[in-house]
Amino acid sequence: MTSTVPNAVEHADEQQPPITMFGPDFPYAYDDFLAHPAGIGQVPATEHGTEVAVIGGGLSGIVAAYELMKMGLKPVVYEADQIGGRLRTVGFEGCDPSLTAEMGAMRFPPSSTALQHYIDLVGLETRPFPNPLAEATPSTVVDLKGESHYAETMDDLPQVYRDVADAWARCLEEGADFSDMNRALRERDVPRIREIWSRLVEKLDNQTFYGFLCESEPSRRSGTGRSSGRSGSGPGDGTPISRIPSWRFCGSSTPRPTTITGGSSAGRSSCRSGCGSGSPRRSSTGPTGRR
Repeated sequence: MTSTVPNAVEHADEQQPPITMFGPDFPYAYDDFLAHPAGIGQVPATEHGTEVAVIGGGLSGIVAAYELMKMGLKPVVYEADQIGGRLRTVGFEGCDPSLTAEMGAMRFPPSSTALQHYIDLVGLETRPFPNPLAEATPSTVVDLKGESHYAETMDDLPQVYRDVADAWARCLEEGADFSDMNRALRERDVPRIREIWSRLVEKLDNQTFYGFLCESEPSRRSGTGRSSGRSGSGPGDGTPISRIPSWRFCGSSTPRPTTITGGSSAGRSSCRSGCGSGSPRRSSTGPTGRR
């Protein structure tokens, strides 16, 4: 079930630097690189026009081809199926055209600033994802222990959900230095990020996520540890914390993800621009042709 429990920290303060995917596992400011007037790299002019094979026409392959083209190289994308890979929306034969399914990812947090750069580049539309109890969702039904609860706001749910939400926020703060890590992420303070993360890994590496929730002092005080997994907070199983992406603790999982409208056209719109002469192209929006 998609979580109905709010994140510990809301990221709506526009006066602060944003939370991005910059973190302990990935301390690279790609959004800054992408915004730089010189681009993300260059090659000697003598190499302009050199063909470069890109294996796979999914999102990563198309982005790689686009950036190679901007450097003056001539990427050739090899794709066995469809440009765009799994980033596409499909319908169902004989069904209402509005009934669709996403073949790949369907939620993209605002912290994915590099992805947003390319979304803007090709002019794709995004809209809020209808998470339970989000502004884009008028109502939801939650099942807990065989009992269904209809809700339009958090206040419509039983008290246990608010207790779990409060305990979850306190677990992250008291047990995972959540505010300190968020501050370091906003400031892109790599030494501080590594210091906090190393301490957390040492303390929690052999702990399960469920165990972390159940054994934390806030959960014990409120008696909500065992309810956390059932109500959508964390995997609710024995998954070791060392195998859970660090962004769960670092604020990158924001409460306002978006979904892409027309995502299946991303690769096609990138490719339609054509290849050009093999010299650096700063204004083009697509890689070279495909084979």
